[in-house]
Amino acid sequence: MQLAKTHEVDLYRLSTFASTDIDLAPKAKQSYVYRFSPMLGLLDTRLAQGRLAPRSYTCFGPLKRLHRRVAADIRGRGYDVVLAHTDGMTQSPYLLRWLAGLPSVYFCQETLRVAHERFLLDEHRRRLRESGGVVGLVRTVEDAWVLRRLAAEDLRNVRCAGSVVVNSRYSRERVWAAYARESVVCYLGVDVNQFTPGDGKERDREVLSIGAPINLKGHRAVVEAIGLLPARSRPRLRVIAPRPAGLSELQAVAGRLGVELAVDIAVDEEGLIRRYRSAMATVCAARLEPFGLTALESMACGTPVVAFREGGFQESVIDGETGMLVEPEVEALAEALGRLCADAALAMKLGRSGRKHVESRWTWERSGAQLDEILRSAAGKSPC
Repeated sequence: MQLAKTHEVDLYRLSTFASTDIDLAPKAKQSYVYRFSPMLGLLDTRLAQGRLAPRSYTCFGPLKRLHRRVAADIRGRGYDVVLAHTDGMTQSPYLLRWLAGLPSVYFCQETLRVAHERFLLDEHRRRLRESGGVVGLVRTVEDAWVLRRLAAEDLRNVRCAGSVVVNSRYSRERVWAAYARESVVCYLGVDVNQFTPGDGKERDREVLSIGAPINLKGHRAVVEAIGLLPARSRPRLRVIAPRPAGLSELQAVAGRLGVELAVDIAVDEEGLIRRYRSAMATVCAARLEPFGLTALESMACGTPVVAFREGGFQESVIDGETGMLVEPEVEALAEALGRLCADAALAMKLGRSGRKHVESRWTWERSGAQLDEILRSAAGKSPC
């Protein structure tokens, strides 16, 4: 955490924080953990598993009351500025409403996309219906009410932030469309001392596709693209995801198309870096990705990126120099992968340029310095 080098930073979080997430507590001066245990603890097991149902209850009354308490504690401790991040249950955090008199900055990594993008909504509803029968119907009906209310609450929260920071120019456009709020772009960065190209060993004939949910990160498009290549020249596809949900359908498609599919679940950072270093390319096929840190990590490891010409990928990948940007079509993806498979020298050239590009523009130090400037500026302002 770069800010801890020049500031005293206290960390506030709920007890539902997942142990698999990046833990910032060791870098903080003081950490405050607030127990979120609605219904007298009856939902604790479900919440620990990331299951929020019934969301019509957990995401509103109990969560609001706890955020109000957190905000009161923050106000009473005399901070110069509050940096608020996305809440895993609501998107923007409720506490932004109750920081009266205290400068606040909301780092909006993405909007409440399911409320604004039809593809995400359709996929979300499809998963709900998979419960089947009465349960599936009840979940779908509840969700319609929950999403309408969440969208209204999210809008109100964001409008109470003193300042809004986003991770890309594309995200700035989405924030304006969703909230009618101006925002400042602060690009994310990569630890270039950790994510490195390694010892230059020959790369495996393998491409990576990273992230979850499985059906939203474009893994199926990658499988289908590889399936269009001649069988003798197809690379292996390795999917890296934090959890296995949705993999069975992907494996079935790969089997039907004759694509060799390997899967890594819950890989730690060292393991992820090893995969980047050994792969011939990383494919980023998520639609309308707000930023896409995967592309930067891959380039930092000297691995070229093939990405859809959409969203934040257009800002981090330089087409023909650090990777390839293609139209969001399986055929275009297949053509780009075919070129890399047939030309190892091209892949190596793009990888070397990608590393230089990240070193010059996308480091933690550069990102941290920009965020530091934003926070110092906000500390001299009054929130709305």
